[in-house]
Amino acid sequence: MASNTGTDVSKYETEEGLKEVAAFLRGRNGMPLRPAIEVDKRVEYFKGEKLVNFLVTNTKKGRPAIKTEEEAIRVCKALLRHEYFHRSEKVKGGGAGERHLEVSGNNQFDPAGYFTWIFLGSQRLSHLFTALIIIGFLLITCFPIWPRILKVWMWYLSVTLLVIMVTFLTIRCLLFFFAWIAGYEFWVLPRLFDETLAFAESFTPVWTFEKGSSGQGYYRVVAVGGVIAFVIWAYNQPTDFDTFISAQSDFMSDLYAGKLLSDVSEKSKQDIDKPKVPSLEDILKELDEEDELSDEEQEAERRMEELLAGELDEDERYEEEEEEEEDEDDEKAAPEHEDKPPQGGGGEL
Repeated sequence: MASNTGTDVSKYETEEGLKEVAAFLRGRNGMPLRPAIEVDKRVEYFKGEKLVNFLVTNTKKGRPAIKTEEEAIRVCKALLRHEYFHRSEKVKGGGAGERHLEVSGNNQFDPAGYFTWIFLGSQRLSHLFTALIIIGFLLITCFPIWPRILKVWMWYLSVTLLVIMVTFLTIRCLLFFFAWIAGYEFWVLPRLFDETLAFAESFTPVWTFEKGSSGQGYYRVVAVGGVIAFVIWAYNQPTDFDTFISAQSDFMSDLYAGKLLSDVSEKSKQDIDKPKVPSLEDILKELDEEDELSDEEQEAERRMEELLAGELDEDERYEEEEEEEEDEDDEKAAPEHEDKPPQGGGGEL
């Protein structure tokens, strides 16, 4: 029962009232949440007592009219009963940097317990982003048939984003380098490239400034020596350094002017919308190439026939020589048989 100093929260225990409370908690003015992994999915969880305190103490616009802890606990139990969230338990050793949860078998509300949101809130923004992704994908696949003016502006936009990204990363690394030399670690957007985080979480915190690790004094001295050597070189070689700066300026000018591509590639890029119809010169050139190829094929066939004919002639000559040798051997053997006298029998009569 609510206390006498409280308000009637029975309206928040109805389906419409619970949906209103859940939408507020999951909206822009809702309570802060923590990310975690549960059943191989990224979820958001909170502690029961923080939800109770938030319902009682928050003063943001659109908040439910809840004034006491008893009323807040009643609403929380109703939210749990209608499966707007469920109770979870922390998993020990779930992984470095990531909190792992599992569904609890005890689904009773307890201010000391942890709870994971099932209700996702309004999905209008999510649906809008999904539609934009689909439209963007279709536009990119249709890039070859874009008007030339759009292709040019897309080129400028891509180059500008590339320059901004490279400039930002360069400044980010230089700030870290000089802070590291001084014995500290200073990062701008330290979690920018953390693939395990959501998009919005990658931009928090904006910066971190911490004491550097010990035992790196030797490396810092070497880094300072390298910086001093570079400054001395740039001061004593102004021509080379000015040439480097001029080359970078020319590179940026060519990048925006689209002159980095070869003439053939540039012409192909300009003619990408034109149908590929061969000219008369191209057709005649192809016919000449076919004629040359047929002449070469005929020459190759003629040479092959000559080689085969030569091999056949050698085989015939070899067979004739063997037959002649056999005939000569037979002729030499015949007189020897004729000159021998008959053997056996009696003498003269």
